[in-house]
Amino acid sequence: MRAIIVDDEAPARRRLRGVLQQISSVTHIEECSSGRDAVELLRRTTPPPDLVFLDIQMPDLDGFAVAAAVNEARPPAIVFVTAFEEHAVHAFEIQAFDYLLKPFDDERIIGTVKRAADFLEWIRREDAGDPSLHGFGDVTVDFARHQVRRAGRPAELRPKEYALLAALLKRGGRVASRLELLREVWGYAEDVMSRTVDTHVAMLRRKLERDPAHPRHIVTVRTFGYRIER
Repeated sequence: MRAIIVDDEAPARRRLRGVLQQISSVTHIEECSSGRDAVELLRRTTPPPDLVFLDIQMPDLDGFAVAAAVNEARPPAIVFVTAFEEHAVHAFEIQAFDYLLKPFDDERIIGTVKRAADFLEWIRREDAGDPSLHGFGDVTVDFARHQVRRAGRPAELRPKEYALLAALLKRGGRVASRLELLREVWGYAEDVMSRTVDTHVAMLRRKLERDPAHPRHIVTVRTFGYRIER
């Protein structure tokens, strides 16, 4: 993967680079110290980067403005970097792949890169029309037949459980907020308070996770929503 680090703080860039250099799947790393330089680099880089670590608060252009300038035909996995957790909600609203809180934790960075690699591979195979990628662990999903199997055996899901699973899978590892899922799966048009999503996620975990109390694949993103980890 080709990665770009965008941050106006040199220590933060060095810290991220140091961890990324230890990850074999990251083969090329570039840095930018401003949002405007990042926009220019994103426009001229060929092929486009696979992964962008993007600081939110910068003095010229903030991270959200930089994200708006990415190549829509082949968007990278954008990981927003911030010292303020409240920025994470807005990051996910504009389709960010993930976010990192400063100060960075090595394992969190490594886990994010691994999920990004899975996400990019999922997108590549989706574009190639490979149906075998729908699933995780020992679970496979055939969207054409609306069939779910676990360890080769049929898994009986209710219609809303299946629709929720499909909504999560189609994001390829990207986080889905509870509100997104309420609108997409249940058709709620307004901002409502509901435990429906959490209840259905719990049911999916009981049917599809080896250890529902400690899920490995249908995971919670604290305060925001859920995503699938392969």
